[in-house]
Amino acid sequence: MTEDEFKQTVENLLTIQSNNDHNFNVIQRRLDSIQQQLNDLNDLKEMFRLPKPENKNRKPFEEVDE
Repeated sequence: MTEDEFKQTVENLLTIQSNNDHNFNVIQRRLDSIQQQLNDLNDLKEMFRLPKPENKNRKPFEEVDE
């Protein structure tokens, strides 16, 4: 392997590493976005869940005459 071939190989490896880093960042941002969407959907699910699980078997309120 000549010195120029070695330099080109190292340059190619650095380019590959840079591309990998960039792709990792893109994928991480997408995963973060998906996680936020899941959290939002779970919040909505909780908000609209009727009855709440902890109140499912609760005794009804007694009527109070005023």
